[in-house]
Amino acid sequence: MKKKHGIVLAVFALAGVAVIVVMQMMAAQTKAAAAAAPGTGARGPVAVEVGEASVRPMVDIREFAGTVKASYTYVISAKVGGRLLSIGKRIGDVVRANEMVGRIDDTEYKNALDEAQTQVRVSRASVQEAQAQLSQADRELERARGLVSKGISSQSELDALQTQVETQRSRLELAKAQLEQRQVLLDRARTNFDYTQVRASQPGFVAQRHVDGGTLMSVGGAIITVVGLDTVFVELAVTERDYQSLQPGKAARVTTDAIPGKTFEGVVYRKAPFFQSASRTAAVEIALRNSDMALKPGMFARINITLGNDPAARVVPAAALVEKEGNYSVFVVGDSLKVKGIPVKVGINDGNYAQILSPADLDGQIVTLGQHLLRNGSVVNITAERKSTPPQGKN
Repeated sequence: MKKKHGIVLAVFALAGVAVIVVMQMMAAQTKAAAAAAPGTGARGPVAVEVGEASVRPMVDIREFAGTVKASYTYVISAKVGGRLLSIGKRIGDVVRANEMVGRIDDTEYKNALDEAQTQVRVSRASVQEAQAQLSQADRELERARGLVSKGISSQSELDALQTQVETQRSRLELAKAQLEQRQVLLDRARTNFDYTQVRASQPGFVAQRHVDGGTLMSVGGAIITVVGLDTVFVELAVTERDYQSLQPGKAARVTTDAIPGKTFEGVVYRKAPFFQSASRTAAVEIALRNSDMALKPGMFARINITLGNDPAARVVPAAALVEKEGNYSVFVVGDSLKVKGIPVKVGINDGNYAQILSPADLDGQIVTLGQHLLRNGSVVNITAERKSTPPQGKN
């Protein structure tokens, strides 16, 4: 029995030793693999592709989306109350400046105008009568002064005539004031009568017809909406990054899905002086001539604007850029195939090439594939060299 127990203990001891040996071997393999892993900086080289900096023309064309808007929109409303007898325009009709587009029943306003004209004539007659009476009183006063100077008439008679002259002068002033008041009423009556002819203030097209003939209108009631389409605006929202580049006068090319194959030329017209707090964007207007009236308000539009242009930009393949927290860098292969990360300032980036603004002396082979496995001092194995466009403008 003791012999069996000894054999069992020996077996367990051998098994324990075997487990310990296996664990040590696995740990050693893991450590060796970690030491030789790419990017850890010590042993196995990282397979990469490389390219070189070159000089080429670069154009930064940015595409925006916007909505077409009319140059102006206004509502023709009733300026006086009454029954709308007729409307001479329907949706899409052309409207000329000062053209009569509707008519309101003018019977009441015609009567008011006639009455005001009569009142003015009466007031003018009153003014003429008061002027005649004042002239007569002035002549009598002058005659009385002569008689008083000769001792024929008394001073009391002269004073009475003086009072009469002042009274007539006051009556004349009152008559003139009444004439002015009734002239104002006449002008108002004439204006109201003219307002029965509903007219357009600016040329355009009828966008909406709010009522039909026979409607009883109140003052300010909408009749039709007119839009101006000779010039239209495309409104777009831009971020802080692009806001400063979109200066008034910068050329823009506009296309729409509604008119395929046609490009409209425009310019940046105005910029909003503030950013919306919710979207962090500012409104920008693109002005377009719309002589053929093809562009209509509400259309969706795409706007291409050239924000930058450099005919001799120093560039690297865009794939070489490594971005971290908004900063860019590239890995350059140095001596002994060791790489070094160099921070760069990027200008125009068209997706294929990226303009390098600094440093100016970025030379050598630049890693274009596999850089996410690298860090400073990593050893690389160049498997292929990405061909880039030969430098332009140099021999």
